[in-house]
Amino acid sequence: MRIKIFDTTLRDGEQSPGASMSVEEKVEVAIALDNLGVDVIEAGFPVSSPVQMEGVKSVSRMVKNAAVAALARCVKKDIDAAVEALKDAKRGVIHVFIATSPIHRQYKLRMSKERILERVREFVSYAKKFSDLVEFSAEDASRTELPFLMEVVRTALKAGATTINIPDTVGYAIPDEFGEMIKKLKENIPELDNADLSVHCHNDLGLALANSISAIK
Repeated sequence: MRIKIFDTTLRDGEQSPGASMSVEEKVEVAIALDNLGVDVIEAGFPVSSPVQMEGVKSVSRMVKNAAVAALARCVKKDIDAAVEALKDAKRGVIHVFIATSPIHRQYKLRMSKERILERVREFVSYAKKFSDLVEFSAEDASRTELPFLMEVVRTALKAGATTINIPDTVGYAIPDEFGEMIKKLKENIPELDNADLSVHCHNDLGLALANSISAIK
């Protein structure tokens, strides 16, 4: 097993108070990350603002070795923006996501499980038309019912996702629980053997590193 590093300093990291960067600073950080040898650099969320779009475009032009990822919701305009932002990247990754937990389904998205699955199928397939590298994230996966999470993952893989990301979006998980969830996904979804399985752990309880190591084990 080879461990790959997906660095999201320029996207999720920038959301930290006081961590906002100019386009020039993002390029400088991206070049340093590329020289460091990370596998994927997530450069931003292009649809969210013109500055984000320009940041992803600039990073895409300057990075020589790493793949460059752009974030997009399961929404056509988001994916179109990601495609535009990544057009100069040597290897572009379209990173699509949708929330899957009960609280997000009910209060944020107001969507049924069936509608969530339809959107995963539709927009992972749509992203795949533009890039061989498509990552899918199930937002708030750690608070999602495991049987439904498995169904979501299978749907994303069948639609063409090459990486499946399991986020602990609100920093809710503890290492034993998180590691067991990853183990069950691997045991019950053989199609994951042909894809990269990724985790994205938040540090609200100071457990992001421990959860990530538990997932690897």
